[in-house]
Amino acid sequence: MTGAGGRDGGSGPRQRRGKPVPGGSRGPAAARRPARPGEPVRPASGPRPGIGAQSSGSPGRGHAYPYRPAAEGTRPGPASDGPPPRSSADQPGHAVPPRAAVRRASPLRRASPHRRLRIGLLCIAVALSLFAARLVQIEGFDSAQYRMASQHQQLASISFPVVRGNITSSDGTVLALTVQTYRVFADPGEIPVASRPKAAAELAGPLKLSAATVLQMLNHPSSPLYQVLATGVPVFAADEVRKLGLPGIGMVPAYSTVYPGGDLAASIVGFTNPSPSGNGGLVGEAGLEQEYNAMLAGRDGSEEVEVGVNQEPIPLTEVQLSPGVPAKGLRLTIQADIQWKAEQVCAQRVRQTHAASCSIVVMQPKTGAILAMAQWPTYNPADVTNLNQTADIGVANVFAPGSTLKPVTLAAALEEGGQTPLSAYTIPYSITMNHVYTFHDAEYHPTVRLTIAGILANSSNVGMVQVAQHITPEQQYRMMRAFGLGSVSGLGLPGESAGLLPAPGSPGYYGDNRYEYSFGQGVGVTAVQMASVYATIANGGVRVQPTIVAGTTTASGRFIPDRKPPSRRVISAKTAGQLMVMLQQVPGVDASVGSPWGLIRGYTVAAKTGTAQISGPGSGSCLCQYGSSYIGILPADNPQLVVAVNIQDPQGSYYGDQVAGPAFFDVAKFALQTLKIAPDYARTPYIRLTAP
Repeated sequence: MTGAGGRDGGSGPRQRRGKPVPGGSRGPAAARRPARPGEPVRPASGPRPGIGAQSSGSPGRGHAYPYRPAAEGTRPGPASDGPPPRSSADQPGHAVPPRAAVRRASPLRRASPHRRLRIGLLCIAVALSLFAARLVQIEGFDSAQYRMASQHQQLASISFPVVRGNITSSDGTVLALTVQTYRVFADPGEIPVASRPKAAAELAGPLKLSAATVLQMLNHPSSPLYQVLATGVPVFAADEVRKLGLPGIGMVPAYSTVYPGGDLAASIVGFTNPSPSGNGGLVGEAGLEQEYNAMLAGRDGSEEVEVGVNQEPIPLTEVQLSPGVPAKGLRLTIQADIQWKAEQVCAQRVRQTHAASCSIVVMQPKTGAILAMAQWPTYNPADVTNLNQTADIGVANVFAPGSTLKPVTLAAALEEGGQTPLSAYTIPYSITMNHVYTFHDAEYHPTVRLTIAGILANSSNVGMVQVAQHITPEQQYRMMRAFGLGSVSGLGLPGESAGLLPAPGSPGYYGDNRYEYSFGQGVGVTAVQMASVYATIANGGVRVQPTIVAGTTTASGRFIPDRKPPSRRVISAKTAGQLMVMLQQVPGVDASVGSPWGLIRGYTVAAKTGTAQISGPGSGSCLCQYGSSYIGILPADNPQLVVAVNIQDPQGSYYGDQVAGPAFFDVAKFALQTLKIAPDYARTPYIRLTAP
């Protein structure tokens, strides 16, 4: 028989579960029996500490177990040392305690291991299915997208500019040349502050800067990690910088335009700036560099290469190479020596007359080719500080032509007004038209009788007003348009002006315009337009559109001539011949009053002077400024050159023969010698200037 507190938790032999054994339950009598030796003393009545009348729990389930003595022959110890006792419900002969005394806890049973295994396998299968579906999406449906994204992360497109085309004159003089240069920059963070003065002093020489300027850029950079020190650094200077071995100093190869002739033809050629793309290319900003930028620049090439994590190209990883389109160069009609002489004369006359500006155009009548288009002021294309200085005065500035425009009205009168060079007019000093408009000649004179040839030779405004009455305003306007006035010349230079020529009936056309047009007032022209007018007369009445580009040169140096410029007849050959005879009388008349600038030994010259009054700035209707012009054709019996000079706002004397005449003489004589045009030794044809 097992003692109390044994493994079975009861006394007496084990009975079948569910059938109590008489006398097997512990009642009060059992509680009052004397304690056995070694058994702890229990209270006489009441439940044991920590439990109810009978404990049915097990260790770890929220119930405390009482101390029970060990079975006979064992060492006493706490009941928890052995397996927990069965509940009283499982003990034979024990009755279930009342529900109020103790609440039986439901035992937690561990699930079947097979079920747990099945659930675990199902979860793993679901996870693997998700991974597989994602893999199919990435490698199947979205593979092209990810492949492209991967390539874009590894590949970088690097563009490289082609060498920009050069610009040369007709005689091969290089006006604009593209060379390789370097952009020198600094990383100020890599240059210790203490060593910056020494670095600045060493860099100053090769960069052509002062040490103070370089130090200022190092101490106050545009960004903490990057500061451009100089651009357009020549190769030899870049080599000197490289040999210094200074930390934080780097160089990037680039292209730049150099101008061997300095400011020679700067207003025609223009200038370039670095391309905004930062690939080292150039962009034309003015003149022909801008107008022909696409052709001169060509098309940049590119290549795709793999790059590392630092975005630096990995050598020998080029996957796609797109070669660039080679640039073409320009060959101009400009003759470098004549251009240089015209620029020097322009600058000299501006200084001598204290004028605001000067322009000189030299043109070939038969081809329309411009041999020189000089101006003053000009600019240095290698160092442009003000874009307003880059304007091409020959095509952009508009001025009143004065008496140099008189042959146009005379051409209309000869062709459509029934007049001849010998048609006679009575010329007073002044005349009033329509009882409203009064006009007078430049200098006082008594009333005289002049032929149309005499009106032109003596430059009579009053005579031209009378001649204009023989043509309608519409006929006069059409003739001016036919000569190229009121429209751009066709050179295609940026900023070219069409001039100012109000048409009859337009808001800007007034009642006195027809008379003012006859002697070159009330209209605005450019220097190239006026040169073209005289070139048309010299070419037998056929106008050839002016041109300044002779052709292009390929990268291999092959010259491709440009198409011939368009031409059209403006006046008859007879009318042109009559005008040439009348214009040849002008140099002799001017020489008789002390201005022999149209007399060049050995050559006949057909010329016309002009003096125009213009409104001063802010002066309202005050015609207190002047424009002086001189245009000549030579040799007159075989015209090969037209030289047109215009000087604006001279101080002191302002008459065209006195101000612009000397410039015409110097440039015309030089051009004849340079082009080796033989003297004609011809005599000036006679025509009657006065009338009975």
